[in-house]
Amino acid sequence: MSEGKTRPLIELGMKVSVRRSQRDLIGVVTKLQGDYVTVRWTNSDLGDIAEYQAHRDDVTPLAGWLWTSGRCA
Repeated sequence: MSEGKTRPLIELGMKVSVRRSQRDLIGVVTKLQGDYVTVRWTNSDLGDIAEYQAHRDDVTPLAGWLWTSGRCA
């Protein structure tokens, strides 16, 4: 990320796109740890990998929320 740019806000439950292996995958943020975000994939055809830890720079917030305050939205 270039200097002077602010990072987009990423919060728990937010729907995001993650750049992985030259593909953009859609998931929901389940955990935030410093510069890393844990994402649970929304599509089930990815085999046994249900969650993925990505660097914040590889995560792009998408419009809409799937989960807020412990409830499905």
